Amino acid sequence: MMPQPTIGWLFFLSFHNGIFIIFAPMPITISKRLKLAAQLTRGLFLTDPNRSPWGRVWQLFSRFTWELPQAFVGWLFSVARALVGRVERVDVLGGITFVSGKARSFGGGVSLGTFVDLWLWHALPGRNESFVLCDQLCMHEFGHTADSQRFGWLYLPIIGLPSLRSARGKGNHNVFWTEIRANKHAKHYFTKYYGIAWNESGYPTDNMA
Repeated sequence: MMPQPTIGWLFFLSFHNGIFIIFAPMPITISKRLKLAAQLTRGLFLTDPNRSPWGRVWQLFSRFTWELPQAFVGWLFSVARALVGRVERVDVLGGITFVSGKARSFGGGVSLGTFVDLWLWHALPGRNESFVLCDQLCMHEFGHTADSQRFGWLYLPIIGLPSLRSARGKGNHNVFWTEIRANKHAKHYFTKYYGIAWNESGYPTDNMA
């Protein structure tokens, strides 16, 4: 049973597991909230150093054109979380901004454009690259951003909504085709650039895994 909501509690929907995630109020100062919001806005202009110069130009340009709907929603959602005190840290890898807060129950993540919002059970070590590489959930959500760049304005109806329906359904969301795609993208990227040994048990790249 989930606890009864009270004033000051927020409910957010995770594409990763399709349940409502509950957050207890956290004592984050106003100055830190504003600093985090500024970091999130800066994230709109960061690009992947692993890309070619023209690849980095396209990544930046696409956020304000090809990926505009999900990039705007992702920025708005992340900044809102920060301003109400539900974000503890911001990390960046590959031009993607990871926005993390503690989950009281049912951790997970959601990817919108260049923003990955995470709700974590426990604090992860390191910053930026080391933070992302220590948790396969972070890498999986990074994989969704690759489809955002591929599908552009069609990302939300083609990837986002089917993923949401799957996550809220009764089947195994981990082997749903949108999640398999994200795992494949993530495995390719993190194996190529960081030598990661991908764990297929929790994040399969084949629906028969």
